[in-house]
Amino acid sequence: MLNLRLVKLLCAVFLLQHFAAHAQTLTIVGTMSLGNANLVNNGSNVNMKGGTFRTTGSGVGNSETVGTLTLSANSTIALGTGVHSLNCAASNGVSWTAGRFLNITGWTGGYNSTTGTAGKIFTGSSAELSAEKLAQIYFTHPSNGNTYTSIQLSTGEVVPTAALPVELLEFKATVNSALKNVDLLWVTASEINNDYFVIERSTNASDWIPLDSVNGAGNSNAMLSYHYPDKNPYSGTSYYRLKQIDFDGTISYSNIESIEVVNFEGLEIISLFPNPSNGEVSISVKSSATGTLELKAYDSLGKLVSNEVFQVNEGVSSINTQINGADGRYFISAMMSNGQYYDYEVIVIEK
Repeated sequence: MLNLRLVKLLCAVFLLQHFAAHAQTLTIVGTMSLGNANLVNNGSNVNMKGGTFRTTGSGVGNSETVGTLTLSANSTIALGTGVHSLNCAASNGVSWTAGRFLNITGWTGGYNSTTGTAGKIFTGSSAELSAEKLAQIYFTHPSNGNTYTSIQLSTGEVVPTAALPVELLEFKATVNSALKNVDLLWVTASEINNDYFVIERSTNASDWIPLDSVNGAGNSNAMLSYHYPDKNPYSGTSYYRLKQIDFDGTISYSNIESIEVVNFEGLEIISLFPNPSNGEVSISVKSSATGTLELKAYDSLGKLVSNEVFQVNEGVSSINTQINGADGRYFISAMMSNGQYYDYEVIVIEK
C-alpha cells in the first residue's frame, strides 16, 4: 500500500508536468505550491478563485512565467524568500470580479513604491493595470502584518505604497424583519485620513448605486463600529458593499455581502420591460394599498427627467410610460400616496 504522502507527491509532480506541457487556465481554489522554477507553461493563464498560489521556495532564480492573471474571489499570492519573480502577462484586458481582493505576502523591499529586493510580481512590462484593479491588490508586511495599497511601476512590477487608510475588521448585512430593514454593520480597527464611506447596493453584484454616505473618523487607532439601515430593501437577492474615500480621493472597497429579502408588505416594482428600451416601458407595480403613485426617472447624473402620477390598486397594476432622454442609464423611483416607496436600480435607453 502506497504511502499517502508519496501519493500526494506523485500527483503533484504529474500535475506540474501536465501544466508545463499544456497551456491552459489554472483555476486556484485551494493551495498550489511550486518548489522550483518554470514549472507552469508560459501561456497558462491563472484564475485566482479563493485559493493561494505559492510561487517558489527559497532558492535563487526560482522565477515563474504565466499568462494573464484573473481575480474571481478573495485570494493570496505567497512569494517565496529567494531572489525570484512571478511574471504574469499583461492582465488589464481580462475581467476581474468587483469587490474581490488579492493579498500578496512574502514581498520584501521598501514599502514606498520602490522595486522589490526578493520576491517580485509583474503583470506585463509597463504600468498597464487599471486603477480599479490596483485598488483590488494589497500587500501584507511579512513582519508587522500591516497592509498596504499597491501601485505599478513602469517596468510592470506591482509594489506596495502606503498603509491602507482603513483597516476593516468586518462588514455584514442582516435582515431586520421587525423594522423591515436590512441592517448594514461594519467595524474598523484603525483609520488613517478616512473621509467617508459610501454604502452601495446592487441586484447583480455588477451595477452599483449609492444609497447614502457615512462620515469616517479621519484618524483613529481605536475600534469603531458603524451602522446604516437600508429602510427600503429590494425583494429577493441584494448585494451590498462599502466604498471608502480618503481625504486625498483614494478609493477602496469592502467585501460584497449578499442577502435574501422576503418582500415586506408595501410597494415593489416587480418588472420593467423592455430593458434596454427605446424609452417606452411597461412597469408592473405590486402595492399593498390602493392610491396614487408618483413615478420619477433620473439620469446617471441624478437629474430628474420625468415625473408622472398614476392610480394603482391593491395587488399588481400595469403602467405604461415614456422616458425621454439621451442613451444611457436611468434610475426609477416610485412613491405611493401613503409614503411607501421603491427604487428600481437601472434602465438603459437605446434608440
